Amino acid sequence: MDEVVVNGLRIAYRQRGSGPPLVLLHGGFEDSRAYDAQIERLHPHVEVFAWDAPGCGGSDDVPAGWDDADWARAASGFIQAVGLRAPAVAGFSLGSIIALLLARDHPRSVGALVLVGAYAGWGGSLAPDALAERIAAARFTMQHPVHEWADAFVDSVFESDAAPERRTHARGLLADWRPATTAALLEVMVGDFRPALPDILAPTAVVRGARDARSPLATSRELCELLPRGRLVEIAGAGHDCAGPELYGMLVAAAREAAG
Repeated sequence: MDEVVVNGLRIAYRQRGSGPPLVLLHGGFEDSRAYDAQIERLHPHVEVFAWDAPGCGGSDDVPAGWDDADWARAASGFIQAVGLRAPAVAGFSLGSIIALLLARDHPRSVGALVLVGAYAGWGGSLAPDALAERIAAARFTMQHPVHEWADAFVDSVFESDAAPERRTHARGLLADWRPATTAALLEVMVGDFRPALPDILAPTAVVRGARDARSPLATSRELCELLPRGRLVEIAGAGHDCAGPELYGMLVAAAREAAG
């Protein structure tokens, strides 16, 4: 892996391919390794930059007291540090929140957005009872060993008939997740970022698996209503993690659109 230093923080990342750039922001309980198969599929068409978010994978821990502006600043600084200017940015789940924060605070850092399994923050996406359950589940992962919650979490991410190797790969990443990262992220995750969405002008594909058990359809629809250039794409048969040929095509198209 390569690495850059952003505001004193070491950020590890994977870079592969050539062509229009595409930045990948992974979801929670994982790191850039979650994109191994996607990078293999995408790199003949685009230049992929997949970061390990602060507190994840090979990157430094999250500094104390970080807020949503710090996450946005880290993402913008990473894009600048690897020499990019307004690339396409794709975020999955947690990564979708960071992508929106990036576009909110640093609009010149983003040429196009692809938001997969997206949230406008949990507070802006989930009903009160569902929000309370999600917070409780996150806290449970901080207080209990991985084997007590990993299978249930993987079941919520993938459709029941997903390829076993996809589930096994995701399950393996959970062992390396840092509970301190969940603690650092939780306050940001529970935010409501809907008020900022009308000011985000980048063309945005909001991508949802039709069998997504974590991010509600109503959330994706509201994102598209609030984002001036938002459009909803629903992938039949897919769950929260809806990687596949249809998504790959959208990622390549977004990279080409951002590159002009």
